[in-house]
Amino acid sequence: MSLSLLLPFGLFALAGALLPLLIHLIRRTEQTAIDFAALRWLRESVKPRRRLRFEDPWLLAWRLLLLALVALLLAQPLLQGSWRGPRQWIAVADGVDITAAKRELADTGGEWRWLAPGFPEVGDAAPPSPQPFASLLREFDAGLDPADRLTVLVPAELDGLDAGSLQLQHAGEWRIVPGQPPVSATLPPTQHAVALRHAGPEAAGLEYFRAALGAWQASDPKRWTIDDRLIGAQVDAATNWLVWLGPELPPELLGWVRDGGRLLRIEEGAQAGRVVWRDAGGTPLARDESIGRGHLIRLLHPPTPERLPALLDAGFPDRLRRLFEGETRAPTRALATAVQAQRGANAGIAPKTPLDTPLLILIALVFLAERLLATRRRSSS
Repeated sequence: MSLSLLLPFGLFALAGALLPLLIHLIRRTEQTAIDFAALRWLRESVKPRRRLRFEDPWLLAWRLLLLALVALLLAQPLLQGSWRGPRQWIAVADGVDITAAKRELADTGGEWRWLAPGFPEVGDAAPPSPQPFASLLREFDAGLDPADRLTVLVPAELDGLDAGSLQLQHAGEWRIVPGQPPVSATLPPTQHAVALRHAGPEAAGLEYFRAALGAWQASDPKRWTIDDRLIGAQVDAATNWLVWLGPELPPELLGWVRDGGRLLRIEEGAQAGRVVWRDAGGTPLARDESIGRGHLIRLLHPPTPERLPALLDAGFPDRLRRLFEGETRAPTRALATAVQAQRGANAGIAPKTPLDTPLLILIALVFLAERLLATRRRSSS
């Protein structure tokens, strides 16, 4: 707190503490002097020395407490409100070229902070990559005073985004400065062993599923291993996905699903699981049920063009793959111009400092006690 604010507040508190003391001394019990005629001829003796005495110390204490509570109540906007001037903050995303950024913002003062856990100063070492940019920016924005201003420095390509929109509560700028996007950890492509089990060449839909699996393998031969055999063939324990074009499932395959496998079969009218595929008219085409650590995917119509026209679509291989993969994560990287942060509807509105309700109740109780003591004192005098 600055001295210009502290000094008036201190003088106000001192005056508030002395005022009830002076009032209490002035309003002491008045003593009226009565002259007796017989005493007028007596020699005037030395008057006793007057000594300052506090009468009714409990009443004085209650009055002092009452005024102190009132002073505390009136000081709430200063103690809890936004009393200091606005500050300029510069939040720096991972990947920004600090030297180039400071050259561009040479005429802009403020406190530079990395968007990293703890929000270290930019003078410290750069944080490790990558960082969850979106969540850190929201956290940093929420921790600032309502009157502050915020400038966000980002490279042309951002990483660390999430599915939420960037709504900020502070006025400021979104500036794209030179830099390189942080290098995300690249994982090797997942190897998939896919099994296709059927009752023979006449199995319904066999040619469509074979064509879809063949398209997968043609796009990336090293990623896909296709095991196409009859129903009696054993399913290898290393198999990830299984397409079953046959009758009821053997118990061992249900155990394989519980251990983490993903199996697709035909089951008309099934109701178990959630709908994961609908046609253009909204009719459910497939359901996905979690069983143990795996998934049982049910096609709700026979795999024929008449009952399932989607088999003829060019996108059927991709749709089949998405059924096995399940829900995909939202992208975490995008151009900075496409995800520019926006100010929220309540941005820039400083929160009001309400009077403390418990403190008001306490003041009322102390005032009531002071009035009771003062009334009892007058009635007894």
